[in-house]
Amino acid sequence: MRLHLPSSVLPLALLLGCASAPPATVAPPVWAFASASPGSGKELRLRSETRYIQVSIEGDTIFGPTWNLKHGGTYIRGTGGAHQAVQITLRGTHAEGNANNAPLTVDLKPQDNGATQVTGLFGGIISDFTISPTSFQGKLGPCSYDLAFKDGRYEGMGNCGGRTVNGVSLQLPVAMASWTDLEVAVVLAIVLGT
Repeated sequence: MRLHLPSSVLPLALLLGCASAPPATVAPPVWAFASASPGSGKELRLRSETRYIQVSIEGDTIFGPTWNLKHGGTYIRGTGGAHQAVQITLRGTHAEGNANNAPLTVDLKPQDNGATQVTGLFGGIISDFTISPTSFQGKLGPCSYDLAFKDGRYEGMGNCGGRTVNGVSLQLPVAMASWTDLEVAVVLAIVLGT
């Protein structure tokens, strides 16, 4: 027995047959401060031979095994590493407060080359790094980095405790592109630098 379909049903059948095709890759948002990593989902991730840090971002919440922070244009507060208090006030291009029982300050200074210089005291350590859509370089807390944005993430070398390692990667979730530059810089200082 043969099944005969009206000619108007054939295009519909062909269209439905293509419904399982993989979705098109979504381009990362245009972001003047940094570059997002669509492949990281909702996670901020830093990976190297000696460190692995991951926190998730859901709306105004930043959370992980020892992290539970809330952010909103003028503050970041909650608990950080080792369940210590985080209380940071944000004003324009300056932030200050305490994170993990240590003073924390962050200052932003845009550079002529499109990068932003971020300086401050992170976990009691003087820090100075630059971030742009193409690079992430400098000292952030106990480590220093020389990373370039490639294949959807920042990649390159890092040095923690006097040991230089290759294969370091940093991924920033797309959700961070809607934050203020200061919020992003402070979360990097708290999560990676303390």
